[in-house]
Amino acid sequence: MNLMIVEDEARLRQSLAGGIPWEDHGIEVVALAANGKEALQLFERKKPDIILLDVQMPEMDGLTLVRLLREKDAFLKTIILSGHDNFAYAQQAMEAGVTQYLLKPAGERDILEAVAGAARQLRRELDRRYNEDLLRQKWVDHLPQLQAAFLERLLRGSFRPGEAERQGAEYGLRLPAGARYAVAVVDTEPAEEPPSADAGGEAGAERARPVDLARARFSVYLLAQSLLAEADCWLCLDGQGYLAAIFAVPPEKDAQQGLLGPQALVDKLLNRAREGLGLVCSAGIGGSVGTLSELNGLYAEACLALQDRIVYGPGIAIPYREPDSCGTPGAVPPPISGEQEKALEIALELGDAEAAVRALDEMWRSGMAGAETADEIMEGVLYIGSLLVRFVQKQGLAVKEVLKINFASFLSPNQLSTRDKIRAWLESSVDEIASYQARRRKSSRHQFVETLLVIAQEEIDQEVSLHTAAERLYVNPSYLSRLFKQEMGQTFSAYVLEQKMEKAKAALSDGAKVYDAARMVGYRDVSYFTKVFRKYWGVTPGGMKQ
Repeated sequence: MNLMIVEDEARLRQSLAGGIPWEDHGIEVVALAANGKEALQLFERKKPDIILLDVQMPEMDGLTLVRLLREKDAFLKTIILSGHDNFAYAQQAMEAGVTQYLLKPAGERDILEAVAGAARQLRRELDRRYNEDLLRQKWVDHLPQLQAAFLERLLRGSFRPGEAERQGAEYGLRLPAGARYAVAVVDTEPAEEPPSADAGGEAGAERARPVDLARARFSVYLLAQSLLAEADCWLCLDGQGYLAAIFAVPPEKDAQQGLLGPQALVDKLLNRAREGLGLVCSAGIGGSVGTLSELNGLYAEACLALQDRIVYGPGIAIPYREPDSCGTPGAVPPPISGEQEKALEIALELGDAEAAVRALDEMWRSGMAGAETADEIMEGVLYIGSLLVRFVQKQGLAVKEVLKINFASFLSPNQLSTRDKIRAWLESSVDEIASYQARRRKSSRHQFVETLLVIAQEEIDQEVSLHTAAERLYVNPSYLSRLFKQEMGQTFSAYVLEQKMEKAKAALSDGAKVYDAARMVGYRDVSYFTKVFRKYWGVTPGGMKQ
C-alpha cells in the first residue's frame, strides 16, 4: 500500500516518514507534503492508497483536503493526526470519511497500527469489489468470444498434440481427441437490389459496402447459433469473415454417412437465411471427417469447395472434390487471341468505352465462358486483369487513380464470388479506363489548342502557319487543323488573320504609321498589307488613321 504524509511541521513530517518501519508492514511512503494544496497536486501524480495528515495546515486545512480527495477516490483511506482534543473536530472528520482520528502526541506504535489497520480495511474492500462472483460473471460474459477465438485457432492448426483438448476443456468445450468431426464454411452476401433509374455506376458499386457485408455475415452467424443450438456443433467467424462450423460425427458412422447430417444442417441454414433474412449464402464442406489434429486440413478443403461457387453459382452447399490426379495439367491461360487483346488495347487507347466493352465480351466468350473450375476462372481473371493493369501503367498512370472503386478487387480478386460479379467488375474496369483515357485525350487536345493560341499571340509580328506549328508540336497538320476548328469554331489561319487585323487597327488608331503597323503584324510588303487590311475592314489603313 502507498502512503502519503501531509504535515506542516517539517521535523515531525520527516520523523513520521523515516522513524516508523513502514516497509515491514507492506507500506511504502510515496510522497511528503507540507500543506493541503501541495498534497492535492501530489495526489494526482502519486495516487496514494492511504493519507496520514494534520488538521490545521496553511493553504488548505486537513478536512477540506479529505473531502476533495474522497471525491477523486472513494476507496482512499485517511488518518487524521491532530493536536486538538475537540469532539467537534472528530465529528466533522468522521462525517468527511476519515478512517481514524489520532491525537498528538500519538506514539509511533499507535500511528503504525492505525495506518496498518486502514491498509487491511482497504484490502478487504478491494477483495469484495473483485470477489469471485464478479469474476465468474465476467468470465461468463467473455466466454463466447474466448471460445470463438479458440475454435479459429483450432481450424488454423495452431495447437500442439494434446494442447487443444486441454484448452478446450478450460473454455467449456468438450472435444475428445479420439472423436471425429466434419467442417463446413458459409459465406454471405447482402441480397442485391436492382439499381434505381437515377443511380449512377459508382453509386451502384457502393451498394455492397463492406459494412453491409459484415452485418449480413453476422446476421447469419446469429441465425446459425439459434438453428444449430441443439446440434453437436461449434461455430466461429474466421479471419476471412466466413462462418465456420465444426460438427461432431457419431462414432458408429463412416466418413460418407458422417457427412450426411452436417450437409443437411448446412442446407437448412442456407434456406432459412434466404427465406428469413433475404440473404443468399453459399457453403463449402470438407470432403471427409477427421480427428482434432486433422481439422485444419478439413477446413482448407471446405474453403476450396466454397470457391467453386464461381462455377456453380451462389446459394448452394458444395462438397469438396479431389483434384484430377490423372496427370493432366491444371488451369491454363484462357484461349484469348492476340487480335482480341489488340482490339481491346486500341479501344482503350482511343477512349472508346463501347468498343472496349465489346472487345472484352469477345475475350469473355473465348476464354471465360467455358471455364469449368474456379482455378480456370481465376486464371482468366488474372490474365485479363494483367492486360488492363499493363495498359494503365504504359500510359504512365497510377492504377488506383484510374480504376477508383474497382481497384480493391484487383488486390483481392477471390472476393468476387460469381461469374456475373467477375464480368461486371471487368466491364466496369474497362469502362473506367476508357473513360479516363477519353478525358485525358480531350485534355491533351485542349493543350494543343492553347499552345496554338500562345503561338499566334507571341509571334504575331512573324508569319505564322499551321504547318510550322504542327511541326513544332509533332502532330499531323490535318489533325491539328480539324482540332482547332472544333475547339474555336474557325480555322487557325482565320484566327491569326483576325488577331493581326485587330492589332493593326489598334496601332493605327493610336497614331502609328502604316509601315510600322504592317511590320508589327508580320507584313513586310506594305502594299500587300494594305490590300489585306482593306479586304478585312472595308477601308484602307490610311483611311483608318483618318
